[in-house]
Amino acid sequence: MPFPDEQVEWLLNNKPKVLRCSHGLKVIAGLVMMALGFYMGHTHFHLIRAGIRTQGRIIGYHQEQFPSSRSQSFRSTGYIPLVEYRIDDHSVRFQDWLGKPLAGAINIPVNVLYDPANPLVAMIDRRVWNWLPWSPILALGLFLLLVGISALIRSPI
Repeated sequence: MPFPDEQVEWLLNNKPKVLRCSHGLKVIAGLVMMALGFYMGHTHFHLIRAGIRTQGRIIGYHQEQFPSSRSQSFRSTGYIPLVEYRIDDHSVRFQDWLGKPLAGAINIPVNVLYDPANPLVAMIDRRVWNWLPWSPILALGLFLLLVGISALIRSPI
């Protein structure tokens, strides 16, 4: 079986080139993860940074089917809260982004973060949960990007 032995020998003989490629892959993976984190969380970050907090209430739940990663035929059911809050003399309704496995109680008061320029852009204010799942992905992407760039700068050509 000469094939694996030849591959191992080539990798060992070309270690600087292999390491440089791995650093480039870190940069690419970091950029992809940062783009994914931004895509997932730019609206939430805008609401965290510039949103106005107010009191709202859950008025119902919207049943939604989510595909399973294990099987195409199996789907899980989630219940997405429908929330209503008031601005001045009119009410605004929105569907939140985070659901529950079972529908909960109705008329539960919740804190709401909304965009004053577009009140339909809103979410239930969950403090720490506002930052999940997008900010760890963004942070890991930034870490990989910085480690990859640092390694590329320090590695011999």
